[in-house]
Parts: sequence; C-alpha cells; structure tokens
Amino acid sequence: MAMIPAEKSRPARRWPSPGPGLGEPFWAAVMVAVFIGALVLLAVGYMDVARTDASGEDTSAADLVVPIAMCVVGAIIVIGLLMAYGQHPRTRSAAASATSAAIRTIMFLGGIVLFLGGALRMIETTGFAEQAALAMLSLFFLATPLFLHFKDR
Repeated sequence: MAMIPAEKSRPARRWPSPGPGLGEPFWAAVMVAVFIGALVLLAVGYMDVARTDASGEDTSAADLVVPIAMCVVGAIIVIGLLMAYGQHPRTRSAAASATSAAIRTIMFLGGIVLFLGGALRMIETTGFAEQAALAMLSLFFLATPLFLHFKDR
C-alpha cells in the first residue's frame, strides 16, 4: 500500500497586532467588553420600550426614539459579533475562539439572570407587557448560544 501524505491544514488566522504591548488578548477583552455593553444596551432599550408601551399613557414618538435606537444598536452589535465570531471556528486563532466562548457564555448567563429576574417579577404586580418582554429577552439570550453551540458540533 502506497503512503499518501496528508493534506496540509490551513494555518490559524492571525489578528494583526497594532503595536508593541497590544496583542490578541487585549482585543479579545475589548470585544467581550463591547459585547457586554451591547447586551445591556439591548436589554435596557427593549425594556424601556415595553414599559412605555404598557404604561397606557399618551406618549409621543419622541419619547420612544431613544429606547428604540438603544434596542436597535444593541441588537446590531450583538448579532454582528455573534455572526463574526461564529464563522470558520476551525481556522480562527486561539484568542478568537476564547472570545467566542466567552461571548456565548456571557449571553447564556445573561439569559439565566433575565429568566430568574422575570420569574421573581411575576410575583409582583407588573404589567403583562413587561413580563412578555423579559420572557422574549431571556429566550433570545438562552436559545442563541445553545443553537450556536450545537450547530458547531
């Protein structure tokens, strides 16, 4: 039987280092911090929209502009980072893989916190719209990392 050499694997993708002292771990930490900020921005904006809508008061469109903008910007950043770090898991660098794992873990833990917070708020007399908003956010935060985890396997 003739021996055939195995194909060479693709080299790991390297992130360019902007200067001395700053490397992949720094940018990984920055991306995780940006992701956490975007999650908070998305949740706060979404809850403000739900609270304003459920209040039953006569609200103008100007009152909803900032919360809707917060929600949209947070969603764009969250989905963009999830898509960027979800692509090509086998060819990315170790720092990018660690960042992807941290992003998914933080999002999943955020979903658990929102779910428990929503369960505790149901005991209080809060409006149905706020409960529905908490349920939708916790479902998004819990289901997305799980879907991405099982998709990669």
